[in-house]
Amino acid sequence: MKTIQITPAEMEQHVARFKSLKPQADMYEEDMGLPREAYEMMSAKTLYLLMAPEQQGGPHSAHPEIVCDEKISVIIAECPPGDSPMLHAHHRTRETFLCLDGKFCIRFGDKGEHETFLEPYDMVAVPTGVVRQFKNVTDKPARLLVIIAGQTEDDFNDIEFTPEEAERLRASFGDAVVDRFREIGWSFEAGIDT
Repeated sequence: MKTIQITPAEMEQHVARFKSLKPQADMYEEDMGLPREAYEMMSAKTLYLLMAPEQQGGPHSAHPEIVCDEKISVIIAECPPGDSPMLHAHHRTRETFLCLDGKFCIRFGDKGEHETFLEPYDMVAVPTGVVRQFKNVTDKPARLLVIIAGQTEDDFNDIEFTPEEAERLRASFGDAVVDRFREIGWSFEAGIDT
């Protein structure tokens, strides 16, 4: 079979340079008017989107460094000590975590009542529909590789937070910020039988 030849310049379009990545919180603040601190409370302190389809939906798809055709998001979560996103579930995508450095607690269950720990190069593929959260449990910044895979681009609008997390967000930022997150597709009904 004939191979494809590309130039070094063309290959650079398929490379994500960590030092040039822009945190997702910056883009949500600039593009959607959401306070940086609110986005960081919902997700993790710093998320870097390495790769995703250009038109993929979902809260972790703004301006991927590498645009791909596959239905996948590849993200690095860089977390200071104690940092974690809110409890949430993915209903149509599979979220996989690979600890790059440090140590992470992975909480799961509708109230985060169960946990497992990841050390460097440990990985967990959280089943679809399970409420989960990761947390850096070290006293130093740590990184987690996050891979979210689905079947269609619309699958990526499947993140749902627990109602308790909506109340935490509301207490810190008010109704308008909670409503703005709802407008862009985030919901707060995880664990509620509707």
